[in-house]
Amino acid sequence: MALGYLCTRPAMLLSREDKALAYLLLSFFLVGLVSFLIHHNPPKTLDQSSRYLFFIPILILLLKIPTHPKALWSGLIVGALSALMLALWQRYAENNYRPDGFMTSAIPFGNLSLMAGVLCLAGVGWASTQRHCAWLWRIALSVGFLSGMYVSLLSGSRGGWLALPLALVIFIVAFFRKDRVRAIIVSVALVVIAVTAAGVSLREEIAFRYDAAVAEINEYALNGNASTSVGSRLGAWRVAIESIAERPLIGWSYKDYDTYLSLLAKKKEVDSSVTALANTHNNFLEIWLHQGLLGLLIFLALFIVPFWFFCKRLRSDDRTVQAFALGGACLLACFFVFSLTQVILGRNNGVIFFGLSLVIFWGCMRDAERRIVDRDI
Repeated sequence: MALGYLCTRPAMLLSREDKALAYLLLSFFLVGLVSFLIHHNPPKTLDQSSRYLFFIPILILLLKIPTHPKALWSGLIVGALSALMLALWQRYAENNYRPDGFMTSAIPFGNLSLMAGVLCLAGVGWASTQRHCAWLWRIALSVGFLSGMYVSLLSGSRGGWLALPLALVIFIVAFFRKDRVRAIIVSVALVVIAVTAAGVSLREEIAFRYDAAVAEINEYALNGNASTSVGSRLGAWRVAIESIAERPLIGWSYKDYDTYLSLLAKKKEVDSSVTALANTHNNFLEIWLHQGLLGLLIFLALFIVPFWFFCKRLRSDDRTVQAFALGGACLLACFFVFSLTQVILGRNNGVIFFGLSLVIFWGCMRDAERRIVDRDI
């Protein structure tokens, strides 16, 4: 649809921020393309980078014809609830200790469900602007939030839980007013109580996952044991950092790096569990390792620049603009944290969720701003 729209050669009145976002998406694709050509990587390695190119025409279309807010929030609610139903079925009917939603593992399933839940919570402010059924929207979005949190807890995706404090800070920044201190304290307390209550039934599993992570970190730090879940990731990070130091500017081809890892394993310089991992389990190291320093810088800019654009609207007097800005800021912040322990943007589900959510929230926010200007005129 977006490509068809561009074929009509529309007059595109893009702001500097719109252009900056499009250029960032284009730049990340180009760096991926250059790395593909320089390193002679397999064609499939260009797949993820190509998605960023395709997000650009979608962005342009959504700036002209944005998603209807009710469709966006309804979709997030349905997504979070359906994830909950699937997770409950896998856990209690199939006895799957860590529900994975038929994804590659429980980690992306838990993180994307958590993200949907946080975005639902961002929409509660928008719900208050609805003349009809505002209370129903608030309840539905709150249920979506709790559903996403519960799925994340069920999945045991520990890395995703680290994003919650950062999301909470963004919410506080958005709503903090001197005359609203009591309301903010009550709201934060209710959210904390709700999340805590959602985890009470899983307290043993959560405690087990936490204790296991601490034990595995200590085991790696004291004895260099990389055969555990956390230890193998720490081992992969160590090897990646050492390898980056050898080729910091242009990075390694996938073939050369796999060969290098195998050589280290034969020399017993790295545990075999590290070579068994599909990637480095850190999106920033993964980009730097295979696309060089320029790729890392553009990847960081892809998080930082749009995050700043959204944050400028966090305290908007218009609740609709604020809700979309809050959702966009939380999206970028949470995915930044997810990327520290998973190559989430190296997977189809992660890239599609991130890229489409980014341009959808941006298009909706820009449309809400235009409506304010038109109304004032």
